[in-house]
Amino acid sequence: MDQTSLEFIAAKTHLSVGEMQAVWGLAAQFDKSLNAPEALLRAFVEKRVVPTSFSHTRLFRRMARCEPSLFWDFPLKPRRCDSRFPLSTLLSELRFGLPSSARARVRKENYNEFLPVPSVLDRWLRARSVFGVTDLHYIGTGFDTRINTAALNDFNLLPRGTDGFQSQDSLVISSAGAVTDSHSDDHSGSNHSFTGAKLWLLWDTLDGLEHGLEDVERCQVHGRAAFELRTFLALPSSCWILIGPGQTMFIPAHLSHKVITLEPYLGLGSFHAGLPGFVDLLKRWTQLRPLWASRSRRSNRCSVEFLTRRAIRQIQWLRTATQRERLHWGVPHLQWRLRQRDVNGSDRHELEMPYDLREFVRAAAKL
Repeated sequence: MDQTSLEFIAAKTHLSVGEMQAVWGLAAQFDKSLNAPEALLRAFVEKRVVPTSFSHTRLFRRMARCEPSLFWDFPLKPRRCDSRFPLSTLLSELRFGLPSSARARVRKENYNEFLPVPSVLDRWLRARSVFGVTDLHYIGTGFDTRINTAALNDFNLLPRGTDGFQSQDSLVISSAGAVTDSHSDDHSGSNHSFTGAKLWLLWDTLDGLEHGLEDVERCQVHGRAAFELRTFLALPSSCWILIGPGQTMFIPAHLSHKVITLEPYLGLGSFHAGLPGFVDLLKRWTQLRPLWASRSRRSNRCSVEFLTRRAIRQIQWLRTATQRERLHWGVPHLQWRLRQRDVNGSDRHELEMPYDLREFVRAAAKL
């Protein structure tokens, strides 16, 4: 499949069986566990997260419901430019917009190596090997001044930075055929494609573990994590995203994901915590303690308590903020979430909540 046709398919809201076969057939070339008969493909139609136009209301509504989103017009673009980077300009910005001392961790099938960014880009252009780079931080570099990522962070409660509890804005570089094995992140995440396409399979982490879908962050895995397509499809939480050039996706933290690069990919990845989804983020961190909190010695800041206090301060500010500011931070969608039965229960129910969740709910109830 050529890049033009895959870009065309990623932009469509409805796919034919033939287009589904093309996408999943290509994915199966790189990961045999994704080989799907036609009868199974038909069941995937309702599981697809379709692209739509962006609005804060649409993003926050889905965030409050713990649902992923895919937008074709998210306001993320080069500064002083009305369209996305031409590939030649993008490559030039990547070569010269990062420090010469910067090294990218290049992940291959059985090992990692650290290479200068220009060497990685040369390897990506030659397309002679399969690799992926997912955590090349660009915050504070020249490249950071050339792309307007404000929209990714203007509703974000996480501090912007490179530590585990922060946003970790990073460049994503991968060749066709690169597979990121089934894993979960402790934060909700976003991904933007400048060029190329990826197939994302997503499912509830705990639900998947209960039914035999392994997660490399939570299981001792030898080789690749156990994954079975029919089991994936049977999970109520399962869904999939085909992200193409110019599109931006957002996924909640409770979803494990398996990612296959279908076409050579250059993009951005970031983590976020928004007010409409913060209740569920705290619930997630109660069920599965964040790995960044477990590994860190900086307990004063790199902690759930620190991020909860940060969220509560934002709520306190919003009590006297304008209606426009409250809408911008998703207050109506947070209020909707607080009215749901698993949160808005009896006083006894509230007392049974973990401390951080209880304090956040009490503060948010005063909005």
